[in-house]
Amino acid sequence: MDKLSSLVGRHSFNARIFYNGTFCDANQFTEDGVSGQLHVVRAGPVDFFHDDGTVTRITEPTLLFYPRGASHRLQVHPGHSAELLCAHIVFQDGMSNPLARILPQCLVLPLSEIAGLHSTLDLLFNEAARSEPGREVILDRLCDVLLIQVIRREFDSGRLSVGLLAGLSDRQLSLALAAIHERPHEPWSLQSLAQVACMSRAAFTERFREVMGIPPGEYLTRWRIGVGSRLLRQGMPVKQVSSRAGYTSPSTFTRAFTTMMGASPREWLKQAAS
Repeated sequence: MDKLSSLVGRHSFNARIFYNGTFCDANQFTEDGVSGQLHVVRAGPVDFFHDDGTVTRITEPTLLFYPRGASHRLQVHPGHSAELLCAHIVFQDGMSNPLARILPQCLVLPLSEIAGLHSTLDLLFNEAARSEPGREVILDRLCDVLLIQVIRREFDSGRLSVGLLAGLSDRQLSLALAAIHERPHEPWSLQSLAQVACMSRAAFTERFREVMGIPPGEYLTRWRIGVGSRLLRQGMPVKQVSSRAGYTSPSTFTRAFTTMMGASPREWLKQAAS
């Protein structure tokens, strides 16, 4: 069995569809620490409002996945209707499940960009239109398959790594990784991360490199730049981004960002928009 199949199987989840059809109102989803949400927008327009003030506006068929159930509000534009298929996703061991923790807060995938998932989506939509016995169970299972394909797509793209999933499965390394992920703005040092993991500095460094494939400091930098790039895409000024990403000044952040991304934040945003 390949590594991804083994890890996904070991950290299993299941889907339960709670809405399928035409929707012309709004619905609020509150983080409960139990389940995430999957929304497949077959037709819009639909806005997704988040607690940090950002809004994701959907105008084409799109899949949105909130693995940890981050609070969000789904709202159809006044005077319009949308075709939605929505499911709750429950991970084994809840939000402490490594799969739930490894994924970003929200995945937004336009269906036009995920050609490899079209066969599963066609099966899902065709079954959703039927009214035969066993329909709900089949829909739930198809959602499970769809999510595994989405997770595989994220691994294949390089945005996720088997090493990270293995690290989050490690009882001690997971403590340090969670601290980095949840509080990248803190002034982490090798010593302070080792203390979080309840290990000596030498043992922590050796195990981190062995499991993750890179040194702790390099991982911390990569994570912080990843946080910074997401905030830049949301329109946050470099000064605020640098603080949120754990840098002492905008110039320090810009140097680190340029070294890793090959372009300054401003140049990178221009390239991303073109």
